[in-house]
Amino acid sequence: MSSNANSASLPVSVVVIGAKSLDASLEFYAGTLGLTVAEERTWQGADFERYWKVPAGTKARCAFLGHGADPVGRIQLMEFDAPNRKLARPPEIRRATGLFNLNIYASDIEKDYARLTAQGFNFWSEPARNNFGPAVGETLEAAFDGPDGVVINLIQLLSDDPKTVIGHIVKFIAEYGRTPTGFTSVVTTAHGVADMEKALAFYRGPLHMTLFIESVLKGPVTNRALCLPEHCETRSVIVQGDHEYGKIALATPMNYEVKSLIPEAVPPNIGYLAQSFQVSDLAETARASAAVGAEVFSGPMEIDQPGRGKCRSMVVRNPGSGALQELFQAL
Repeated sequence: MSSNANSASLPVSVVVIGAKSLDASLEFYAGTLGLTVAEERTWQGADFERYWKVPAGTKARCAFLGHGADPVGRIQLMEFDAPNRKLARPPEIRRATGLFNLNIYASDIEKDYARLTAQGFNFWSEPARNNFGPAVGETLEAAFDGPDGVVINLIQLLSDDPKTVIGHIVKFIAEYGRTPTGFTSVVTTAHGVADMEKALAFYRGPLHMTLFIESVLKGPVTNRALCLPEHCETRSVIVQGDHEYGKIALATPMNYEVKSLIPEAVPPNIGYLAQSFQVSDLAETARASAAVGAEVFSGPMEIDQPGRGKCRSMVVRNPGSGALQELFQAL
């Protein structure tokens, strides 16, 4: 990755998740997925309260996890001690506006499906093969309700021809490595948006992300996998930074409506709360974000971040959905 992050195309560096129980979430992310815990700590104080807009006296037990040498696709778990926490995504909601799921590459989905089902996780379907054509290749995928209402989509890459998109990724993983249990960090994460053009203006403008693939998802087979009625059509745009991991799968309904997770997807609630991006010049990125209509949620301010140390950070709302997007500059 380029050291000049503001001119580089930025992948998702961290996903921020509000945990119902930090210990239970760590059993999954560290125990099952095999991600490494870089730091655990209790986060509190006036700066913390102002940054996350939580009541005075609130604190959070935090864990910061990742895998690999690069600051991409990592996970920040935060168990807030505030009362009356709400679940951002109830399990009956299968498509919505807001931050939605984490895609993780797996090495043996059939085995994972059996093990996770036995542990009580609710899969949306049995593992299904997806053929994206000769230029892209094939996958085997299975989605389930993970901890804290976050949907986890496991993907096993089936094509090994290096001329295909999937074969290229297989080669990358072979060199980059997997966790001890055979998984990766977050490779793609879903974001349901109400206005695709406004969302893309943020990701492709201030963050310089580039187009990975664009398509219209439709048809009975595809919609069954998406848990949608057969007539539905969904615009899908995947954008990426300068890394194989940390992509964002944007989706917006073309002929149907979905509920919004935005009102509840804020601290101290439980669920997928924010995507984070590391920049080299926060002031510059903040100006560019304002120019595309990203409203400020908090900051900018200097704050000691779990797993990242002292940063100059701020949180804005994505203009295409209202979802929280954290921007941070390491100091």
